[in-house]
Formats: sequence, structure tokens, C-alpha cells
Amino acid sequence: MAVGVATAPCGRLTKRGAGACLALLPLLFLALSFFLPLWQVLSQGLKAEGGWTTARLAQLLSDPYVLHLLRFTLKQALLSSLLSLALGFPLGWLLARYDFPGREALRAFTLVPFVLPPITVALGFILFFGHTGYLNRALMATFGLSSPPIKVLYSLWGIVLAHAFYNAPVFARFVSAAWEGLDPGLTEAARTLGARPLSVFLSVTLPQILPAILSAFALVFVFCFLSFAIPLALGGAKYATVEVGVYLYARVFLDQGRAAALAILELAIALGLTYLYIRGGGIFTSRGQVGRPQAIVKLFSRPQQLLWLPYLFLAALVFLGPIGAVIADSFARPWQGQAPTLAWYGTLFSPAQSPFIGSSPLASIALSLEVASCAAGLALVLGFLVCWTLRRMRSALLEALLMAPLAVSSVVLGLALLFAFRQPPLSALAGGPWSIVLAHTLIVYPLVVRVIRPLWQGLDPALVEAARTLGAGRLVAFLTVELPLLSRGILVAGAFAFALSMGEMTAVAMLSRPGLVTIPLAIYHFLSARRFGAASAMATLLILITAGAVFLWEYMGRRFLRGQA
Repeated sequence: MAVGVATAPCGRLTKRGAGACLALLPLLFLALSFFLPLWQVLSQGLKAEGGWTTARLAQLLSDPYVLHLLRFTLKQALLSSLLSLALGFPLGWLLARYDFPGREALRAFTLVPFVLPPITVALGFILFFGHTGYLNRALMATFGLSSPPIKVLYSLWGIVLAHAFYNAPVFARFVSAAWEGLDPGLTEAARTLGARPLSVFLSVTLPQILPAILSAFALVFVFCFLSFAIPLALGGAKYATVEVGVYLYARVFLDQGRAAALAILELAIALGLTYLYIRGGGIFTSRGQVGRPQAIVKLFSRPQQLLWLPYLFLAALVFLGPIGAVIADSFARPWQGQAPTLAWYGTLFSPAQSPFIGSSPLASIALSLEVASCAAGLALVLGFLVCWTLRRMRSALLEALLMAPLAVSSVVLGLALLFAFRQPPLSALAGGPWSIVLAHTLIVYPLVVRVIRPLWQGLDPALVEAARTLGAGRLVAFLTVELPLLSRGILVAGAFAFALSMGEMTAVAMLSRPGLVTIPLAIYHFLSARRFGAASAMATLLILITAGAVFLWEYMGRRFLRGQA
């Protein structure tokens, strides 16, 4: 009997020890794969002649080119955020207040630009808004013009417009979520007291949705500040951002000390902006439903609603034009005098394209699928461990450590891993596909946590307690109760991680070598070589894969929410 009594506490201690070890796994993984490489960036940028110094940072801040990078990065981020607001606010209004055929499809479409590979967007803007693009050719043919009337590419406004394509949907989702959560009784009371619609909007509606607008503005500003592929493809060295500057110093000028110092400077600014955003509100949060729902009006049921037509036409040009141009160009661009043709898709199976991208196109496709599958799987495992750890150990410091990669840009992460792969323990991964898998896992796993953790926290603990009362162990209760309830959320997170990994190019650009080229990097090389047909065919394939993953994400997410209701 005494033995049995003594065994029980020992068993509990053993389980607690096993639980603590399991909780330490994600911290140990991040220590080796993230914090150690980041420390090497700090060492490269702040060490000289064996001692710590800020001399490189001071030298950077006195360099006219670096000051130009900083000014231009802040300027384009501000202008991009303002244009994104101008395009996204009406879209959010439309989704929140009006009913029309395809409303839910349009709401789902607002997710596509968020995960669409940036290099694909850059290609689409070149094909659609370029001097010889589809839009300029149509305008020249229609009005008999001798020169292209729209000249925005390879300029500040080309970068701003491409960023607006990406980030206007962020504003739309914030605004629509906030607007749908408003209590209609307040606006009805104002109208009853004689206020006109414009006055009601300015005095009642706008103050209530303003926090959502400011939160979206802060988030979009951070996104645009950390943008890489769009400024690289549409701006080059003349319109480079700080992210592009880090890449140029590391991979083109081979000045790794200056690259590390610039990365530290950018990291400090990005962390400051992220802190201000977090202090201003959470990420992708909205007010809950207050009172009865907002009344939905049938679109075009009143004459004044025809004013929506110019906006819808402009939105179609900006959002559908570039994507449509990429898909159309993959068929319509002449091949040996023939068009339309599938020949550009045939080039994806031809080794003759290898000199343009440093690898065969088919090998790039296979590598992207392999990397995305492995990264999504590892991100799910790591994200699940992080969620489990944060459920057992509630600590703000622990959460900050486990979610730290979310605050570091992909270029800085790529630079850190580039340094880390030169020496043990990560040198074993250098130059192989697993180096990219590791980078992508670190990039996407925080977003997996963002998807799974709220769902796990929302589960009724009484369900697990009932299973434990019936004799189920902790593991059995998890496998039979919690895991089935989380399964749809896990599928959503996996699809999201897969889509983001497929389209990620920034870290790959820092780590790539001949023979180690993913689809986004192959598109960039085709674009640089002016092989637009091959670039369009490969980009179309990438659009189909990422769009399929995103629509699966949205569809399964809505099914999960309906099942929870």
C-alpha cells in the first residue's frame, strides 16, 4: 500500500518533468536556429578588431546612400499606406453594407493578394501597366495615341501602386469587420434626430471604426517598410528600400559587415514600429457584434448607388488587371510567331531555360513543392508545440521569445542564416534544400500559432474534464477530444503555411545558389532576362497553387466557425 501511495506522486513528477522537457523543445529549437544566427548578425555589425563598437552604425548614418535608403523607405511606406487606405476603405464599406451576387467570393478574394507571391505581382504590374503593357496598348489603340499615356513603372508610384494592390484588402477586412460589429441603433437615433447621412457617418460611424482604420494603417505601414520583392523588381538600385539595401550589400557588393550593420538598424526601426502597433491594438482583431446586426442594402437598388461603378471599375483594373495579365500573357505571348499557344508552358519542361535561372524550371517546381510541404509540416509541429507550451505556462516573456521571428524581416533572417550556415551546428544544412526549409519554417510558424492558438483557447475545458472523469489519460483526452475539434483549424493553418512558403522569395534570395532555385526566384530570373512568356507560365502555376490553398483556408475557416456557432 505504501509503495502504491509513493508511486503516484512519483508518476505525477515524472509527467511534469516530461511536460517541462516538451515545453523546452521549441525554445531549444529557436535558440539554435534563430537566436544564435541573430547573435551572429549583431556580432558582425557591432564588432570590430575584437571589441564591441557602434562605429559601423555611425558610419552608416553618415553615408548619403544609406540616408537616402531610409528616407525613401519611410516615404514609400507612408504613400503606400495612404493609397491602400483610399482603395481599401470603400471595399470594406461595400462588403459591410451591401448585398450583391458574389459578395462572399469577393470577401474570400481579399485574402488572395495577402499571400500572392510579391514577384508575381511585380510581373503582373509590368505586363499590365508597363509602357508596352496591356493597358497602355489598349488606350493607345482606342484613342489613337502615339505614346503610352500611363508611365508609373520603375518609379516611386509604381512601387506605391503595387503595395496598394497588396495592402488595400487588409484595410477592407479591418473596416468591414469593424463596421459589421457596430450597433445600428446609434445611427438610427441620429437619423431620427434629423442628421443627414454624411453627418451621421462623420459624427457616429467614423469615430467607432477609426481604431480599426488606425490599426490597419499601422500594420500596412510595417508591411510596406519591410517590403523587398516589389521594390527590387520595380525599383532596382535607384528606388531601393532598406531591405533591398541589406540584400545588395550582402549578395552583390559582398560587404557583409555593412550588410549586418544596416540589418541591425532596420531591425531596430521595425521593432519600434511593431511595438507601436501592438500598443495600439492587436493583430487582425475587431469588435464583437454589439446588439442586432447591421441592415444590408441591395446594391444598385437606388440611383445614387450607381456612383459605385467608377470605383468598381478602378478596383477591377488595379486588382484583376495584373493577375489577368500574367495568366493571359502565358497563353497570348507569341512563340515562334504563333499565338495563342501553350508553348510557354512547354518551356517549363525544357532544360534550354536552365541558363536563365541557374536550374531547370522543372527542378525549381519540384523544389518549391518539396520545401513548402516540409516547411508547412514542420511549422505545424513547431506551432502546435508553441501553442501547447503557452497553454501550460502563461508568461509574457516566454510568449515574446517563442514568437520573436514574427518581428524580424525575411531579409534579416536570411542574412542571419547565411552567417550561421558557415559554422556548426547549422553548417550541415548549408547549400541544401533544408536550409530553405528552415528559413521558411521560421517565417511561417508564428502565423500557424496565430491560427491555432485562439481556437484552442476557445475550446470548452469541461469536455476534457469529462473525458478525464471517465478514465481517459491526458494524452488520450487530447487525441479523442481536443484534436478532432482542432482538426479544421490545423488544416487551415497548414494550407496557409504551404501557400506562404510557396510564394516566399526574400530569404531564398539570400540563401540561394545555382541549382537551388524556387519558383518565385525562377520568376525573378526570367523577369531579369526579359523572358516574359516563361515567367508568366511559371507565375500562373504559382497563382493556381497559392489561390487554391487560400480558398481552402477561407472555406474551411468559415465551416469551422459555423460548426462552433
